[in-house]
Amino acid sequence: MEEVLVYGRSTDQIGIATSASQGFVGLDDIDPPPLLRVGELVEAVPGMTATQHSGTGKANQYFLRGFNLDHGTDFSAQLNGIPLNMRTHGHGQGYLDLNPIIPELVTTIRYQKGPYLARDGDFSSAGSVRFDYGANMTAPLLKVSAGSFGYRRSLIAASNDRYTVAADSTRYAGPWALDENLRQNKGHFGWTLPIEETQSRLELDYYDSSWRATDQIPQRAVAQNRISSSGFIDPDLGSNSRRYSLNASMSDNTTDGRLYAVSSQFQLFSNFTYFLENPDVGDEFEQVDERTLWGADLRSAMI
Repeated sequence: MEEVLVYGRSTDQIGIATSASQGFVGLDDIDPPPLLRVGELVEAVPGMTATQHSGTGKANQYFLRGFNLDHGTDFSAQLNGIPLNMRTHGHGQGYLDLNPIIPELVTTIRYQKGPYLARDGDFSSAGSVRFDYGANMTAPLLKVSAGSFGYRRSLIAASNDRYTVAADSTRYAGPWALDENLRQNKGHFGWTLPIEETQSRLELDYYDSSWRATDQIPQRAVAQNRISSSGFIDPDLGSNSRRYSLNASMSDNTTDGRLYAVSSQFQLFSNFTYFLENPDVGDEFEQVDERTLWGADLRSAMI
């Protein structure tokens, strides 16, 4: 009989996970598949789907167990302990953009499905996910990728037991008649300082992205051969998105605490009805969100 080799994680969740709806995804499960978009990282959560519209740089549309979570209204996410959802965002409550994540740095994904964990707070009525970067790579990482429709990506990353540094740049024209002209740049710097049984870490993250969006088009315009199925009506749709964060954390055997600050800017031009409401000038509109936020988190276990 042919030998069949099956491997799996030996991570013991007994006493950690309080429900079968909680789980842990390790590096071996995250690393292998190539990603069409960063948001696909969330599909490591069983039953989770991430789709895309209005351009590669925009936050995904999320579905959990078939339920539409819009852009993150009912699903919360954190990166290295910093919340990614934006309350009262200019494009929608709980707007969740996963594009600032550098996938190759993610080593663990922890998730829960359902509304029963109060610690996850706002936007977690359907579930939540926590992405964590790892450190101490076995060797420096250099990736240069190229593909169809003008896709180009370069990544350089290195780390040891004290430092983690990464820079990521992506360019993409897209499959549409209108050049998407995606310009996406990311950076990460992490510094770890162990002091006896306490580990302190300082992290800086940078994200800057711009793109043009083809968006939805009228079926009748395609049927009348006015545009192709990959064509466009309004050439001015698209967005600029930026996010900068500073994260200082400290942990030991019983306590985990952090202070963080985030600066975020977002500008989106959309046009759902084209010339229906304003035949002379068109129906294009702008959504803007600009904010700086601070936060703190402290958890302690009694032993």
